[in-house]
Amino acid sequence: MKISQQNKSFFMGDSLFGKKEMDVREKIAMKKALYLKEGTRIVTGAYGAEKKIDKNIEDIQDRTRRLQAESDEANEYLQEINQRMADVKASYNIEDDSQEEQDLALLKKNYDITTHGSTTLLTDEEKKRLKEMGEMTEYQKQSMELYAQADHWKTLISDNQEEMALGGRSVRQIKVDRLRSHALIDAQKARDEIMEAASKEAMGLLVEDAKQNIEEKAEEIQEAAEKREEKEEEKEERIEAAKEDREAAEEATEAIKENIKELTENVVEGEDLVREIDVEIKKILEEEKLLLEDLKGLNVNKTV
Repeated sequence: MKISQQNKSFFMGDSLFGKKEMDVREKIAMKKALYLKEGTRIVTGAYGAEKKIDKNIEDIQDRTRRLQAESDEANEYLQEINQRMADVKASYNIEDDSQEEQDLALLKKNYDITTHGSTTLLTDEEKKRLKEMGEMTEYQKQSMELYAQADHWKTLISDNQEEMALGGRSVRQIKVDRLRSHALIDAQKARDEIMEAASKEAMGLLVEDAKQNIEEKAEEIQEAAEKREEKEEEKEERIEAAKEDREAAEEATEAIKENIKELTENVVEGEDLVREIDVEIKKILEEEKLLLEDLKGLNVNKTV
C-alpha cells in the first residue's frame, strides 16, 4: 500500500490546524483507517469483478433461454410444415417409389447444395437427370416451397443450438477459471493480511511510545538525583565551612584568653580596663555559643 508524502506528513504529525504532534492513539486510529480503506478497496474491487462475472454468466444464460424458446417455437412451425408437405403429397396421390417423388428428392438435394454449400455433390447421372427433368410439377413446386420454409426453421434451430452450446461451454469455462483464480478469497486474505499489518504497526507505535515515556521518566529521575547530589555537596561544604569557623573561633578564644591573662597580670589601666575585658570576653563567648548552635542545626539537617 502506497501513501503519498502529503498523507505521510499528515499522518506523522501535521494536523489540519497546524503542526501539532498527534498522540499515539490518534496515530493508531489514522493508520488503522488507512489500512482499512486499502483492504476495503481490494475486497470491493474483487467483489465488483465477481459481480461482473456473475452478470456475464447471467447474460449468457438469459440468451440461452431466449434461444431455446425461439427454437421451440421454430420446431412447432417445422412440424406444421412437415404436416402440410405430407398433406400435399397425399392430395396428389404421390407414391414413394414414383418418378415424380424421386425427382423431388433430387431437387431437394440440389437445393441444399446451392443454398448451404453441401459437401455431398451430385453425381453425373443426377446432373443428367436434372437437365432432362424439365419444369417442376405442381406437387413439386408446392413441396419445394414448403421445403424452403422448413429449411429456414431448421437453419434457425441449428444456429440456436450451436450458439447455446457455445454459451454453455463459455459458462463452464468461466466457472472453471473462477475456481482456479480464487479472486474473492485471495482479496479477503489480502485484506486480512493488511489488517494484521495494521495491528502489528499499531503495536509498534505503542511500544515506541512506551519506550519514549520510559526514557523521559529516566531522564527526570536522573536530573532529580543530580539535584539531590548537588544539595548534598552544598551541605557538606557548609558543614566544612562551619567546622573551620568553629576552629577559628576556638583559636581566637584561646588567643583572647591568653591576652586577658597577660593583661590581667600586667594591669596598667585599672578597673575600667578589667571591665572592658570582661565585656569583650562575654561577647566572644556568646558568639561561640551561637556558632555551636548553628553547627548542631547543620548536623541535624544532615542526619535527616
